[in-house]
Amino acid sequence: MKLYNFAAPNPQKVRLYAAEKGIPLELVEVDVINHGLRTPEMLAKNPLAVVPFLELDDGTVIRESLVIIEYLEELNPQPPMLGRSPLERARIRELDRLAELGLMAELAHYAHNISPFFADKGPQSPDAARMAVNCYRKNLGIMDREIGGKPFVAGDTPSVADCTLYATLGFGDYVGLKDADGFVNIRRWRASFATRPSAAA
Repeated sequence: MKLYNFAAPNPQKVRLYAAEKGIPLELVEVDVINHGLRTPEMLAKNPLAVVPFLELDDGTVIRESLVIIEYLEELNPQPPMLGRSPLERARIRELDRLAELGLMAELAHYAHNISPFFADKGPQSPDAARMAVNCYRKNLGIMDREIGGKPFVAGDTPSVADCTLYATLGFGDYVGLKDADGFVNIRRWRASFATRPSAAA
């Protein structure tokens, strides 16, 4: 299986998950900055022109990071990283969505409104950037309380929520928002997760 990859949070999320599970993936680096996703060959594989996407040995393509993870989990159910019971699965998904929609998406909104790279993609707004930062900080507080004293985001074992949050905080560092350092539980969790071999994925 080939994972089409770029240095961005969603591909990293999948790489972290695969490393935690011990699933070998061949990485195919895509030059997104220079429109590598928009070549005819790449658009034939993935007309959405986004990464990551997974190409199976028969050429089948699976898009979207969470869908890729769910597919890999079906093939490799142990150790479970999407939950073992209905309640645990709901809890993991809830926290994963908080990390993705409440944190990663707000960071993306911020970056789209302040980065010169996106200046030709549409209007940019300082007010929209400030709103995204405010939402990001509010949701960091919620995530910090949800983690509490647990060793992992959703409990005693790593889950997809850990992968999403770790990749998200790295993205926050990249765009210059290191606000997460001010939250005691997130800071403790992040320092601990950074020592895991998967964190280098």
